[in-house]
Amino acid sequence: MTNTSSRVVPARFHTILADPPWDHQQQGIKGAERHYRLMSLKRIKDMPVSDLAEDDAHLWLWVTNASLRDGYDVAEAWGFTPRSVLTWVKFRLGLGAYLRNSTEHLLFCTRGKAPVGFKSQPTWINAPVQEHSRKPDEQYAVIERISPGPYLELFARRRPPSTRDWFVWGNEVDADVRVPGYPVPSDHQSAPGERGR
Repeated sequence: MTNTSSRVVPARFHTILADPPWDHQQQGIKGAERHYRLMSLKRIKDMPVSDLAEDDAHLWLWVTNASLRDGYDVAEAWGFTPRSVLTWVKFRLGLGAYLRNSTEHLLFCTRGKAPVGFKSQPTWINAPVQEHSRKPDEQYAVIERISPGPYLELFARRRPPSTRDWFVWGNEVDADVRVPGYPVPSDHQSAPGERGR
């Protein structure tokens, strides 16, 4: 464990939340590539997420309608078994080449013996849409009811609005952990060994 800003960063986490920058159907004038760098499916699958998770752990993986099938493959590549889908209903007409996307999905996945702490969560949430790609703050309350901490958010764009044990990694935050082979800007702002992995 490493001490960062007076918080001890665990070597591994019981719950991981990830919102990968999927590269399919994200190019073009209104695509996500205008807001952040995209990542290939292979590069996402190759991330050593399994090394960041406890043997008994939960994974919450954001997928778009276009990346739903790939999300299952990513979860399995990271050492998890997909169990259920939680759908964010936006009640707003979105973009889409075939149907207009008004939903996104969180794949709930487990590995080892990882029971849930709350068994009455429906398979949908309704929350307002904010700026591009920002997921609803309601996700943290849902995850904290169901899954144990400590928590790690991968591809984070800000710190979670929570008082629970959340740690972050991403291009747009001061990351608490390092992911080998996946450098982020904050890796260069501290001396080697000061942060987690």
